[in-house]
Amino acid sequence: MAHVTPDNRPDPKRLALLLAALIATAPFAIDTYLPAIPAMAADFGAATHAVEVSISTFLIGFALGQLIGGPLSDRIGRRPVALIGLVIYIITSAIITGVDSAGALNIMRFVQAIGGGFALVVVGASVRDLYDGKEAAQMFALIAVIMMIAPLAAPTVGSVLLVWFSWQAIFVLLIGYGSLMLVIVWFKMPETTKYRPHYAGPTRRVWWTYLEVLRTRKAVGFMLTHTGASAVMFSFLTDSPFMYIDFFGVTPGQFPYLFGANVMVIVICNRLNNPLLRRYELHQILKIATALQLAAVVGLFVAVNIFEPSLYVVVPLVMISVGMIGLTAPSATASFMQFFPHIGGTATALMGTIQFATGALAGMVIGHFHDGTLLPVTLSMLGFGIFTNVMVHFVAAAKPSDVTASLREAAATNSAE
Repeated sequence: MAHVTPDNRPDPKRLALLLAALIATAPFAIDTYLPAIPAMAADFGAATHAVEVSISTFLIGFALGQLIGGPLSDRIGRRPVALIGLVIYIITSAIITGVDSAGALNIMRFVQAIGGGFALVVVGASVRDLYDGKEAAQMFALIAVIMMIAPLAAPTVGSVLLVWFSWQAIFVLLIGYGSLMLVIVWFKMPETTKYRPHYAGPTRRVWWTYLEVLRTRKAVGFMLTHTGASAVMFSFLTDSPFMYIDFFGVTPGQFPYLFGANVMVIVICNRLNNPLLRRYELHQILKIATALQLAAVVGLFVAVNIFEPSLYVVVPLVMISVGMIGLTAPSATASFMQFFPHIGGTATALMGTIQFATGALAGMVIGHFHDGTLLPVTLSMLGFGIFTNVMVHFVAAAKPSDVTASLREAAATNSAE
């Protein structure tokens, strides 16, 4: 194993740009087609919610892709897994341009997402190969702020393509982006596993490394904190076309601006990470961000279900509810990943799997109980907001000394093994 020093690590800014572009395959695949969902439903002769289910099936496939790809990347390397995932992503995007029903769309989106999961899981693992603690949090924040260009631009791009062409053009764009990333990863992505010890046991025991992650209580707390905060966002994401276009009567052309407002808050919160990290510990930032998110979802639930719903009230509260992911994600991810230097791919995979599976479940539950009001989506956001605060305060409940002690214990265990 090579020793990781500032001299032999890849340039962090270039690596962040590459990894951010790779991780952006997911928001491009989700957010670009959101404005087109009503048009796709009309084309298929199906209800809007039948097509919205494809968001949940995508998230399930995304979770499965990470579950498989994480341990595989620990075993064969980050770069090969990313390349395999991009090939799957490109081929299925091409097939989707020819589907003629909501059912076929859901199936192909599931397979497409498996490829996307392969590509995404190597990002967190690559960062963990090179960085620890606050340095890792800064790297995750840098990747996130670059990556946010994708969800900010994606709905606008989708709306433009929908105006000038048909919804199929959106997936042609995904083919082009996936192909570009395939070339970039092939020629430019470094193999970061050489900087860390990797799992060297029998292949049949790779999957048992998940148990090692699940046995680390505080790490699980950080993982579930990230999962809950993300589920607030995914709950909104799944129902956002109905909320803004159907319920409030916003046009598909206006939708990207309201959606983009959420992304702008995420970017702003993300950029606050570095100055906050100079004054606070990771767990302190998490507690502040999750408290702000809970306050916003409580306000949203009350504003929508007790008073007369108003777009002027709903939009700012949604912006805060969703935007706090810009603060929670880097700190929770870095706090979680520092427990697992030797199985970064597995750890990333488990966190991503639970995160996206929970998001998919939230979307399916919202769809099942959909009654033409905003009660299901706001209730889901409220429930996950409460869950997140319980996790950060009572399960993670970590102080710097606690984390250090846990890391030393884990290091001793690994040495003994």
